[in-house]
Amino acid sequence: MSADTPTTTPTAPVDKTADRRRGIVFAVLCCGFVLTSLDMMIVNVAFPAIEQDFPGYSNAVLSWTLNAYTILYAAALIPAGRLADHLGRKQTFLGGLVLFTLASGLCAFAPTLPVLIAARALQALGAAALTPTSMGLLLQVNPPELQQRAIRSWTAAGGIAAAMAPVVGGLLVQYDWRLIFLINVPIGALAVAVGLRVLPSSARRSSAPSPDLIGALAVALFVGALVFALVEAPDAGWGSATTLSAFAGSALMLAVAVARNLRHASPVVPRELLALPVYVRTNIAAFIYSAAFAVMLLSVVLWTQTVRGYSAIETGLAIAPGTVLMPLFAMLTGRMARSIGLAGTAALGCLVLGLGMVWWTVTAPTDLPYVVAIMPGSVLTSIGTIVAMAAFAGRVSATIPESFYASGSAVHTMAKQMGIAIGVALLLVIHDSATHRGTSPVPALREAWIVAAVLTVVAAGIALAGSRRTATTPTD
Repeated sequence: MSADTPTTTPTAPVDKTADRRRGIVFAVLCCGFVLTSLDMMIVNVAFPAIEQDFPGYSNAVLSWTLNAYTILYAAALIPAGRLADHLGRKQTFLGGLVLFTLASGLCAFAPTLPVLIAARALQALGAAALTPTSMGLLLQVNPPELQQRAIRSWTAAGGIAAAMAPVVGGLLVQYDWRLIFLINVPIGALAVAVGLRVLPSSARRSSAPSPDLIGALAVALFVGALVFALVEAPDAGWGSATTLSAFAGSALMLAVAVARNLRHASPVVPRELLALPVYVRTNIAAFIYSAAFAVMLLSVVLWTQTVRGYSAIETGLAIAPGTVLMPLFAMLTGRMARSIGLAGTAALGCLVLGLGMVWWTVTAPTDLPYVVAIMPGSVLTSIGTIVAMAAFAGRVSATIPESFYASGSAVHTMAKQMGIAIGVALLLVIHDSATHRGTSPVPALREAWIVAAVLTVVAAGIALAGSRRTATTPTD
């Protein structure tokens, strides 16, 4: 059985108790994943309100309410996943959920901006422990014949949460921006209480060498410095001392991380994963796809709000028709995979995402109504997003050995996060260049959509590379 073809086994007798328990576990894991997905996007909506509550700070300082989360989340993913596989996924997941919940409460009651930024950093560390362990536990609790369906549902939950962030955030910010954090506290506390009872334990690998702490620190510093450079460059300048120093530091830490990974008995990125061509190719394709996805997600907000004059809630409602279709197409991904394989499904999702942005390049300069100018592209990009996300996650999960469930998920999530950071930086550079020239942002947005559409074609090509060979080579 290859990583491209969903596992099919004879149907076992229905165990309603086991099904009910798996359903509760799924709900707990989704709580953690949904909260982290929401908080990655929702603060963008609250930014103006936070600015009003903490006057006297520059936009560069205020932006760290966003940047602190983005940088630390990406940096801590792989070390957290590796630690989870070594110490236990249940313990790491619940520890991350407790930290995330407490940090959310601190965000909600932060008396000053520095306290809010510090609390956001703690949130990010908790989220980094949640995401890879939730996928690892999901694979652990489901038998092989149910894993792909569970992964599709889990992916859909996170995708919908991210897509609905503008609507949820807009509604809450109307009353008080602190509610976007406070709402996490009861949900997180309930998930912890239930998770303690129902989450399965995984064996501690106490006999195995401890994961390489120096290598983990090097990986975290490499990713953190790279993402820092990408989020700072649009404002500080690509040739500034800050940006160049961050890129140089990132390159140095990458060299250290690679050297440690090659020599250590228990490397932070397991060599067993890097020896799997399907796993490596899928993560490269997901990285490039994520850059295009980030361009799409931020660009539609800029277009609807700065050009069309939509409010945050109206922007969320504008993309809602596509969001509503996400669960349906997440489930249809299974049928697509059985027909054309997971590689073909991922490639198709990438191309549909690109097609939606191509639609916008045609309609953006016009005064056509919403149902013609925006909605078709929104539907296409939403469908493409969920199909690609579910197929990439399914293909990755099908290749990860059980002992590296959390580590493998962490690498996949980190690849996507780095792609998102690059996509955001790319869009901001293109958009800011138009702003500085004093011209309409529409040509800049069209340029960004064309670049992103090209990226989706590249991602689709990489996803398909070797897929025919994979079908007959189980180890590929």
